[in-house]
Amino acid sequence: MSKLQGTYVNDNIGAKLVIAQANDSNGQITSATISYNGHNYPATGHYHFKNSTGPTTVAVLTGLDDDTGYVALSLTSDSQEFKRLKSFGGLANFDAETIGLGGAFIRQ
Repeated sequence: MSKLQGTYVNDNIGAKLVIAQANDSNGQITSATISYNGHNYPATGHYHFKNSTGPTTVAVLTGLDDDTGYVALSLTSDSQEFKRLKSFGGLANFDAETIGLGGAFIRQ
């Protein structure tokens, strides 16, 4: 189990991130959901602690909704309490739109 697991909300863009399974020993996020604009994107990703132990952590998540498209987020946290995940990313959809997503995800 990882301290990264939990529910995070980004009020800036109206998004929610739920990290259900993460493993600190190999840096894998094997079960997560990014919810945005009425769509849920099942996601997976990887994360790494600075110098392999922390405290700073970087993560990348990608998700796909077969009806909508792809979403990708890059996240960083300056402590392993993971109270706030700063993010930047985007959505590419099947309507040929790209949408930038950013702001902080706050642990609930």
